[in-house]
Amino acid sequence: MAIKTKTLKRRGGQELPAPAAEPSLPLYQMLVNVLRTEILSGVYAIGTLLPSEQLLVSRFGVSRHTVRDALRHLRDLGLVESRQGLGTSVLRPGGPQVYVHQVSSISDLHDFNVESRYSDVAEPVILNSALAGRLGVPAGETWLRVDGTRHDQHFDAPICVVEIFVPPRFAGIGRLLGRRAGPIYALIEAVYGESIGEVEQLLRALPVTASIAKQLGLKSGETVVEIRRIYRLIDGEIAEISFNYYNANNFSFLARLRKVRGAN
Repeated sequence: MAIKTKTLKRRGGQELPAPAAEPSLPLYQMLVNVLRTEILSGVYAIGTLLPSEQLLVSRFGVSRHTVRDALRHLRDLGLVESRQGLGTSVLRPGGPQVYVHQVSSISDLHDFNVESRYSDVAEPVILNSALAGRLGVPAGETWLRVDGTRHDQHFDAPICVVEIFVPPRFAGIGRLLGRRAGPIYALIEAVYGESIGEVEQLLRALPVTASIAKQLGLKSGETVVEIRRIYRLIDGEIAEISFNYYNANNFSFLARLRKVRGAN
C-alpha cells in the first residue's frame, strides 16, 4: 500500500497539502512525517483530537497496525497522548521525551554521576568539505565548536573526550559556557524553547589521535570507541552533533530492546 496525500483544511478554510511520501521509508514513518508536519503547522490545535484510527486508515490507505505504529511513535516524540475511549489528543511540544526503543530516555545518555567540563572558548568554524562530510551537512556554513571532557565524580582523570558542533541557529549558547552546567542539548532547549525529538547514535572503533590519546592517557596506536550523536528537534532539524571518545579497553555498551507487539 501507499500513503495517500489528501489535503486537510485549517480553521478558516485554508488548505494544507500533506507532504509527499518518501518511498524508501516504512509506511508508518511516512504517516508519522505527515502527521508531525501537520501538528507543527497548526492543522491540529493543541488539545484537539486527531482523527480516529479508522479515519486515518481510510485517509492514508494503510492498515490499522500501521496507524497504531505511527501513533505510538508520535507519543514517543511527546506530540500526542492517547486515552482509552477518548482518542488521541495533541500536546504542547516539550517535557521529557522517550526515544527509539521506549526503554531509555535522552537523560540516559548522560549519567547523573558524570560531570561535563567544556572549554571556556567556543570556536566558530567554517565547515570545509572534509569537516562537512564528517558531520553529514553542507559545506560553507559557520558552526560553533565546543571541546570538553567528562569526568566521574570520584576521579579527576577524564573518562571521555567530547567534541561538539552546534549549527548557526543555536550558536548563541557559546556565550553561556562556563555559566551553565549540564549537557549542551539541554542548554539549547532551555535558552531557545525548543525540544529534542530524536537522538541518532552511532558507535565505531577508531585508532586514537595524538590529542585524544594525551587526554585519555593512551598510547599511540591504541583504540578508542567513538560515539557520534545527532540531536534533532521534533521537526527533524539538527540542534547538535557530538563526538564522544572512550578508551576501548574499559568501555562497555548495554542496550535493552523490547519486541513491538505484533512484530516478527
